[in-house]
Amino acid sequence: MKKLFLSLVVAIVAASATFAQSSMLATLSHDGTISTFYGASALREAHDAAVNGDIITLSSGSFNAVNIEKALTIRGAGMAIDNTTQTEPTILMGDFNIVIPEDVTERLTLEGLYHNMTISYGGTLKNGTFLKCRFLKIVPLTDAVIQNLTMIHCKVADVLSISSNSSVSCVNCYVEGPTSGNLGNFEFVNCVIKKYDYRENNVGKSSFKNSVLYSNSGYGLSSSAVAYNCVGIGWNPMFDNIPNTTNSIKTFQEVFKTYTGTYNDDESFELTDEAKTSLLGIDGTQIGIYGGNMPFSATPTNPQITKCNVAAKSTADGKLSVDITVNGAE
Repeated sequence: MKKLFLSLVVAIVAASATFAQSSMLATLSHDGTISTFYGASALREAHDAAVNGDIITLSSGSFNAVNIEKALTIRGAGMAIDNTTQTEPTILMGDFNIVIPEDVTERLTLEGLYHNMTISYGGTLKNGTFLKCRFLKIVPLTDAVIQNLTMIHCKVADVLSISSNSSVSCVNCYVEGPTSGNLGNFEFVNCVIKKYDYRENNVGKSSFKNSVLYSNSGYGLSSSAVAYNCVGIGWNPMFDNIPNTTNSIKTFQEVFKTYTGTYNDDESFELTDEAKTSLLGIDGTQIGIYGGNMPFSATPTNPQITKCNVAAKSTADGKLSVDITVNGAE
């Protein structure tokens, strides 16, 4: 980890010593100006004050969710407890919608968040990026389209549903229940996917590379799908309609150290030692979420405060002593 000293963070902490007592905090960055909000409603207040392109940063803690109507960057402290950085997750409480006007050119970015209810998106959501988040359900509202969404190092515990003419790329993710409309398209790269029905009108037209696919239904991939260097678990004819011979069928015990098909937040989806060297992707690294050039990590890319000591009072010349340690992903 890198030790960083950020003048921006110093300014925030110096403005309020209550941060040292681990208050729930949201900061809004707009054109170099920082605004600070406190408590469970901090995210809602920051969103209300924001404009497209602004950045909201959340501390650890549980925040009331807000309907996202602006193309913002919303960064949390992480989706899980991180013992290395001694950081607790940022939890969003309650269902919420994402409906951003189609003519907005800025992008929506969500990072380092934990959510255990339903996110519904409406209108046309373009070019979004979800990083290192844990979601339960992501579903469309009526006539909604999601275009060119990129999900990296995310976990979806129940449903990821896209409508027709939608497209989502999942990189080094765990995804349970992906479902697409007739013309919807998923791209899975170095993922673990649990789906009972992989037929054409479901996710059959999608692309699967260096991934593990689990299904215990009677349906494998259709001939309109693309699959390379993947492993199927639970249904032997998984790849019967795929013309190349780079895919294989294995058991859970041959692939994973602990995962047996049931999701829980503590599951690592780590391969067995043998599988790490024998089940390889197109690039020669292991299949699954720890392969490729971006192995899975739950640590957010944005720096997190791991130590903050603020002096009880200013010095005689008006200076306030602040000692901060900030860690971020390598």
